[in-house]
Amino acid sequence: MTINAISDSVTSALHAAIGGLNARQQAIASNIANVETPGFQARVVNFEDSLRAAIADGDLGRIGSVQPTTTESLAPTRLNGNNVNIDFEILAERENVLRQKLVVQALNSKYSMMRTAIGG
Repeated sequence: MTINAISDSVTSALHAAIGGLNARQQAIASNIANVETPGFQARVVNFEDSLRAAIADGDLGRIGSVQPTTTESLAPTRLNGNNVNIDFEILAERENVLRQKLVVQALNSKYSMMRTAIGG
């Protein structure tokens, strides 16, 4: 994702976080939708470690290019080969929604400060 020239590392990190959280939300929705599908393996999305490393390096280009990775869950399977744990997925979905709201609020605050600075 490319961000305009007025971006800094915080804005880039927040945009990358939104991308990762959106990917996680899609994986959780897929997991819940397939809770009874025989042989379905739950998906897990990770992006925090690579985002944290990019932020530590301070490389704006690297921060903006952080991509989430999706892997299959290693959780034990039931007799039908499915390993979706509905209780875990519902809790993960709630946590993810709260994280999304937090990131959006942070971006809104950042842009509000910019508007104030530009407007005087």
